[in-house]
Amino acid sequence: MKNRVFAKEVEEILPYVLTYASDFYKLKKIKDVDKLIKQIGISKFQNKCHEGFKIAQDKITENLLSIEQESKIVTKKINTFKKNKLFNLLKREKEYKNLITELNSLNFQKAMFQETANCIVWTIFGLDRTAIKALMQPGMQHKSLLEGNIQSLRDTARHYNQEKDKFALITDITSCIGIGDLIIIDTKRSSRMIAEVKEGKVNEVIMDTLQAGNLQFAQSYLLHVNDPKRALAFLKQFKRIIDQHSKAHNAIEYVQKGVGKDLFTGRNKKIIETRSAEEKFSKFVAEGIKFLYSQTEKDELYFPFDCGVVGIIKNPTLARKWDFQHYIIHQILKPKSDCAYTKHKEVNEITFKDSDVVNHFKEILQVPIYNFKSKVFYYAHEPIFFNLPIKYIKGLLENKLSIYIYFDHNHFYYLMKKTKLYPTWKSYKDAKSEEGSDVIKEVVNFEGKCLYFGTKTQKTPLMYGFLLRIVYEFQTAESVVMQLKDLIKKVYKKTKTKKI
Repeated sequence: MKNRVFAKEVEEILPYVLTYASDFYKLKKIKDVDKLIKQIGISKFQNKCHEGFKIAQDKITENLLSIEQESKIVTKKINTFKKNKLFNLLKREKEYKNLITELNSLNFQKAMFQETANCIVWTIFGLDRTAIKALMQPGMQHKSLLEGNIQSLRDTARHYNQEKDKFALITDITSCIGIGDLIIIDTKRSSRMIAEVKEGKVNEVIMDTLQAGNLQFAQSYLLHVNDPKRALAFLKQFKRIIDQHSKAHNAIEYVQKGVGKDLFTGRNKKIIETRSAEEKFSKFVAEGIKFLYSQTEKDELYFPFDCGVVGIIKNPTLARKWDFQHYIIHQILKPKSDCAYTKHKEVNEITFKDSDVVNHFKEILQVPIYNFKSKVFYYAHEPIFFNLPIKYIKGLLENKLSIYIYFDHNHFYYLMKKTKLYPTWKSYKDAKSEEGSDVIKEVVNFEGKCLYFGTKTQKTPLMYGFLLRIVYEFQTAESVVMQLKDLIKKVYKKTKTKKI
């Protein structure tokens, strides 16, 4: 999909998932919004939101199908290259490089459309990250819509969506739901249901068996199956569906009762409510973009937040990204007097033959920064559209704007120490040995070391979830530290276990 077309499609969809009801009722012009919604009726307002979601769902699905069709063609061309060329020569082939670039672009476009669908998820769940995360599972990336039962899902969703009091969301168009085929909202009954949509004789027999509560239908079917392979395939599908039902049941039970098992780490988990507010610096990012757009001479704007630096770049290039990393080195990591470039009056071809400059350039490349746009590949966090005004999204989509975040982990350590969270560092190797292979994937690795915090005697590692709240949701570091403080107080007050 051409970049311009892609940006236009996303722009057209966003109002349907973000502002459809508020635009209809002109809430921007109303001082007391809560009072007006009470007058309208919460169900009526929700139905108007769902009206926008229904339109958006069709548009998102069409775009995803189009992108997947393009990806299929590009992937086929790449595989043909691999068959006909020695693999170590492929990277030199211009056409091959262009195909890889095109496929990466399509993958990003797919993730961005899924992100628009994620807005629907976060809205219908009232921004409850605990409930949303309960519906995720490891390795839940959806298979291609071209290979699944998307037409049945669309038909079933449209059947429900004919009723104004109902909205059925197809989970396969999101990237943050890994359980169920549909989430069905009924505003009249104030209910929410996870549903499976299955096709074919085998699935029909399995569903009849489960609904009957005995094995009669399954046994009858197997008695008429002569092929052992077909019988084995039936039993595998039976187990798969039971596992799906079990996960959906456990997810709902966890949200309702507050206890369950973490599918990512295998540990027992418990919902702990914290009172700490989620303070954000997103308005400063928006103001920074506005200021930069008003400038004709500058293409970069760097400014600090409470635990790092934000870099906003117009017309981004790789060199401008390196400039930001270079800025970080001499503002935070080492003095400008150490800069290898200062030995040279001009930066030219000769400069880059200097061994000190070469080593310094390697240092620059190693400065860890986060690209805000990459958030679309991290499904466990708020959609990027919640933290940036729609008018600035177009620049990101057309690669005319980039936002980078540098997170200063040493200053975060200081904030933890100041808040009496008793932080300590452990080598990644020791942390892996202590936490195990499943848990260590979720633990933040800061250049070969992990940050632990807690009480004087009981500590837990910092997980990526809290770090990404800062770099992708623009929560202040101080706000996140206070959330962790609140969490530690409640966990270690109630239990003596070392893990949370």
